[in-house]
Amino acid sequence: MMNYPRIERLQQWMRDEDLPVAVISHAQNVGYLTGFSGSTAVLLARQDDVLFITDSRYRQQAQKECPGLEILQTEKGVGYAKTYAKVLAEWGLSPIGVEGGHVTVSGFQALEKELKEVECEAELKPFDRIVEPLRTIKDEGEIQTIQHACQLVDDGFEYLLTILKPGITERDVARELEYYLSKQGSEKAAFDTIVASGTRSSMPHGVATDKALEVGDFITFDFGATLDGYHSDITRTVVLGPASERQREVYDVVLRAQLAALEAIKPGMDGKEVDKIARDIIDGAGFADNFGHGLGHGLGRDVHDYGSFSPTQEFKLEAGQVMTVEPGIYIEGWGGCRIEDDVVITEGGCERLTHARKELVEVPV
Repeated sequence: MMNYPRIERLQQWMRDEDLPVAVISHAQNVGYLTGFSGSTAVLLARQDDVLFITDSRYRQQAQKECPGLEILQTEKGVGYAKTYAKVLAEWGLSPIGVEGGHVTVSGFQALEKELKEVECEAELKPFDRIVEPLRTIKDEGEIQTIQHACQLVDDGFEYLLTILKPGITERDVARELEYYLSKQGSEKAAFDTIVASGTRSSMPHGVATDKALEVGDFITFDFGATLDGYHSDITRTVVLGPASERQREVYDVVLRAQLAALEAIKPGMDGKEVDKIARDIIDGAGFADNFGHGLGHGLGRDVHDYGSFSPTQEFKLEAGQVMTVEPGIYIEGWGGCRIEDDVVITEGGCERLTHARKELVEVPV
């Protein structure tokens, strides 16, 4: 096998856990370990070797993208579970680690059934996370890719400000933004673009609708770009026309909360500590009931990658992790505001990867 340092890290984890074999089926994890960009494959890993399984649609792609790996193609009409159950039976190792966080109940039961049919009595041992903790620390290449994706959304925000006007619908704004990002090099939207205006801005995940923008609306934009399978994720809130005193107050509280968290972040802290810094500012301003989600999450091959900032998360920060920082205030029937940046944890604190302006923008009408 050629040099695959990420697979070697997985195998070291398996040795530490005394796990003889692991079944990796989540597409993002297979891609992270091997460089495979297809959507369907399974990696069977032992402590000293691996077997890559895919079907006829992806065999040639796997041979090109995964040089040096032993590749097994499923037979026509034979599913993945039956294919790798035979291999696992031949290996005769137990227990078999599976990705409990990604395998469905029916998928788990199907593998149990196939193992019984080939008279394999190995125990299946679900792990909530197998590869995700390994993915947490990004290498220099990963950080550069995410940084490039962040530059795209920074530019995208400036483009947004040129198309906003009364009467244009949220959905049309989202379409225009996504088209602009694709022309700049984004492979696809990182997630369903959020454009939430007026009272709808009180919905943290208010994806775009046919509502028309109106003068005086708070408008929250949450969007991301994708490059080489890695994502960016940014949120900005603006006002269409002059801002009201209450809009200024809410925006100022959210911005102060975010800046305080960014200033405090450093290796060794846990998610609860970081979340509390921003939450205390929002609570102290009288909005304790208006910030219901966590302060942020890991970012990488998944938009919601491993780790988070939340009141219950004891996730420890280490240099090389990429996280979002996104406090918000949401007042039902009135509106809301969220400000989000992506950061990489450094030895001395954190470095922002998104740099779109954060002063309250009042879009001329």
